Amino acid sequence: MEVIVTHANTDFDAFAAMLAARRLYPGAVVALSGSLNRNVRDFYRLHAEELKVVEQSRVDLDAITRLIVVETSHPSRLGDFERVARDRNVEVVLFDHHGDEELDWLRAENVVRSDDGALTTTMVSILAERELDVTPLEATVFALGIHEDTGSLSYAGVSLRDAEALAWCLRHGASQDMIAQYLHAPLGEGERGLLDALLAAAENHDAEGFDVLVSAVGWPEYVEGVSNLAHKIVDVTDCRALVCLVEMDERVFCVVRTRVAELDAAAIAQALGGGGHAQAASAIHKGSLEEARQLVLAALPNAVKRRTTAAEIMSRPARFVSPEDSVAHAMILCQRHRQSGIQVGEPTNLVGMVTREDLDKAIAHGLSHAPVKSVMSSDVVTCSEDTPLPQVMRLVSASEGGRVPVVRDGEVVGVVTRSDLLAALDEPLGAEEEPGGPDLGGRLFALEGLQVVFEAVQAVSHPFEGVYLVGGAVRDVLMGEPNFDVDIAVEGDGIAFGRALARALGGRVVPHEKFGTAIVLYGDGGRVDVATARTEFYDHPGALPTVEQASIRQDLYRRDFTINAMAVSLKGTDFGRLVDYFGGGRDLAAGVVRVLHNLSFIDDPTRIFRAVRYETRYGFHMDAHTVGLARACVEMDLVGELSGARVRDELQALLSEERVGDSVRRLAELGVARAIHPHLAADEEAVSLIEELDHLRATHAPEAPAWRVRLAVLARGLGSTEILGLGEQLKLRRRDAERIADAITVAPRLRELAASTRKPAELWARVAPHDPDGALLALAGSKGKARKRLERYFEELRGVRLEISGGDLAELGLGESPQVGQVLEELRRRKLNGELDGRAAELKAAKELLKA
Repeated sequence: MEVIVTHANTDFDAFAAMLAARRLYPGAVVALSGSLNRNVRDFYRLHAEELKVVEQSRVDLDAITRLIVVETSHPSRLGDFERVARDRNVEVVLFDHHGDEELDWLRAENVVRSDDGALTTTMVSILAERELDVTPLEATVFALGIHEDTGSLSYAGVSLRDAEALAWCLRHGASQDMIAQYLHAPLGEGERGLLDALLAAAENHDAEGFDVLVSAVGWPEYVEGVSNLAHKIVDVTDCRALVCLVEMDERVFCVVRTRVAELDAAAIAQALGGGGHAQAASAIHKGSLEEARQLVLAALPNAVKRRTTAAEIMSRPARFVSPEDSVAHAMILCQRHRQSGIQVGEPTNLVGMVTREDLDKAIAHGLSHAPVKSVMSSDVVTCSEDTPLPQVMRLVSASEGGRVPVVRDGEVVGVVTRSDLLAALDEPLGAEEEPGGPDLGGRLFALEGLQVVFEAVQAVSHPFEGVYLVGGAVRDVLMGEPNFDVDIAVEGDGIAFGRALARALGGRVVPHEKFGTAIVLYGDGGRVDVATARTEFYDHPGALPTVEQASIRQDLYRRDFTINAMAVSLKGTDFGRLVDYFGGGRDLAAGVVRVLHNLSFIDDPTRIFRAVRYETRYGFHMDAHTVGLARACVEMDLVGELSGARVRDELQALLSEERVGDSVRRLAELGVARAIHPHLAADEEAVSLIEELDHLRATHAPEAPAWRVRLAVLARGLGSTEILGLGEQLKLRRRDAERIADAITVAPRLRELAASTRKPAELWARVAPHDPDGALLALAGSKGKARKRLERYFEELRGVRLEISGGDLAELGLGESPQVGQVLEELRRRKLNGELDGRAAELKAAKELLKA
């Protein structure tokens, strides 16, 4: 009897590898040696009949003649099959990836190992080479295994083979819908609570210079899927390495994930008797939580493999200027070679370093012809060629200008910059190396009506350390947008600056001492918003921030996206200089919406709505990392935890944009629509209806609020009680909520009534009470007679007005009474039906009605 097994707590990679092995050993039985991860178990239960996998209890262990083991090199992880694996009379075949330890429990010729990111990749490669067919369901499982064990091809160590294997799965019918469903399984109540606890307990620890996030939590009840939670934590925090320790059911469950090639996850898990691979490993420890934590911390230094050194990442040659060279000459060299600074002296005699920032300041003070030695720093931090990468990172971070010369035997042989570090870490190059940009002074003075403001700002800015135009205003200037608000950030006392500016403009100031902000009002409705440059802290997701005074860099870092995190200096000699620490200009040119840090959406989930708005308004797109963080935020239900008023404001702003079709699609894709309400329908039908409604609203009822009729489309699947509940949830004005509820409820009925109504007055009477929202929604979904008659209502009947009023009836002798309304209503009915034409006819008919 041949049996295929893997480790307990089976993940998709192990499960997929077993199914692939069955294709190689057609007569073998796939048997489970223990529990399955929750998402794997859910998949297996649904497809059990087709997959034909058996429980361990149904296998006669003594009848096994060949045992095929996949995804583990440790017999102790095989449960009851361990005895079989160690039986010398049983042939054991092993398929595994990563790991080179000797295995004394099986023959070397029976071992198949690879360096693939997922074992499934290895198995699929064998299947492809032998041209073996698989079912679409098997291909789907294989794809899930590759996605899960490679972080969807994002982990360190992932190769082209993994990508090719995934493509092979798709060619063989793997279902993308099923992959998305089981790869991002929603959290249960117990899992959500444990996830929150793990995030709260997470601490950073150093492993030979590498940051490792370690979270240790005791939990009162058993919760499955700790590995799934580990994936969520990696997604949310974007940490490079993670160790989760959860004490429950009198055991400590350990899950290790690492995206750092130099850090071995298996080595960390082995400290607790577990194992795994370089990127993913696990263990079950039978001691206490604190004991497990201490064993893990002690194992961290030994888990680091060969380290990258300064010599491997440095730039060469290291360029120099003489101490006597002019500031202008040094600046030209920096600009020519796109450097943030330059060494002073010569390779064998390093006497200093000068940063581009210092050169900028010297030139601004009219010192372009001064010698470099007058502005250089003589205290230069250096390192040797064999300095390990983590230490180089700390030196560069602490150095002035972000440059560390590399020295060999007293000679400078290269220099490590921030760009070198980012390239070594395989991260996208940011704008740290070149925070400056084009001179925008001319563009600012060309803005209509604002020249007087910028002249006043220049005049009063001298006593303050820094005065900057910030936020969306800078984005608007760079994009050539004609109108924008003037928001100014001041390094120093923002309120004092506001008072000085108000005096210079002959206006008045409205200070807000608590927030360090001021509003300057001047001229005929002119306004300038001034704020003290500040940094923000969020006590919990979705909370309003606590603020502290800070530098302009810290102020920009607290903002939502890189394209909104630029500033323009407004100080006299520095006026017009673009400050771009985070690559906002680059992202603006590329049309990319990118967050500044990994907790941006957790700090403020409403930023997801703004990201979607920018995508549609400007035709931009979120980068993949930002999309991943947004999805993780939604999956953690942080959008659902926002106050109704904040969701309302963001939803109204988004649905008030000129075009919203792509925004609606994006809300659905990210799961935001269902996070607001599970029955909001942000589907293609909604997009089509909205596009039709937009045309009809512009033509017939431009006064109808765009956001309200669009929200009615999204909520069209809700019942009347749910609609009113949504209104309460979003803190909508009662009138708006009632309009939305009415439109959704009556639109289908209005179509039926319109189709069967012939007389214009009767049509008006049925439609007008629901104008504009309900009438527009009814027209948008109508066809045939109903559409023709609803169009007639808007084109001919809606604008019909009587030329006489109650005053005219009073002159005819009718005093105040209900009869006034009755007469006017009858006159309107006749006019709608074409029986009256003009004021004279209306007065004549009124006299006849009064005599009757």
